[in-house]
Amino acid sequence: MEGIIADNHPTGLAPDTMAESLDTRRSISLRLTVMARLMRSDFDRHAGDIGLTRSQWSLIAVVTRRPGSTQKAIADLLEMSEASAGRLVDRLVADGVLERRDRSDDRRAKAIYMTPAAAPLLERMSKHADKREARMFKGMDEAQLTHFRDLLDIVYANMNP
Repeated sequence: MEGIIADNHPTGLAPDTMAESLDTRRSISLRLTVMARLMRSDFDRHAGDIGLTRSQWSLIAVVTRRPGSTQKAIADLLEMSEASAGRLVDRLVADGVLERRDRSDDRRAKAIYMTPAAAPLLERMSKHADKREARMFKGMDEAQLTHFRDLLDIVYANMNP
């Protein structure tokens, strides 16, 4: 077991094994960074067909999953300023995709909801996402996808204490 376990090293790993582990982690980190960029680029290339920016789509996705959210809650979820979220909401309200409604628990805050006019847009977004995801996860079965998601959940939890 020489080279695998090192009793006198704080990690319990021999230096060569530690270096391999660090190289693997670095490789994964770099790949995730590149993959995120590729996903954004791919989205931007094809989102124009739908007539939305990535930011608008992200906001719509949040409102779809959390109807009645406040502008502040949406901004927090999207990790953007409340003013930026407000401008996006304003645009989508003007386009008839979203609407603001009064909240019974807070007269100052408005709840954000999808409008019925958003249904065709949501359908187009869903078809676009299905195509992108089919290409991205080609060759992976359901068990692999579930395992991959579980691993990403661990990384996500570690990054968001």
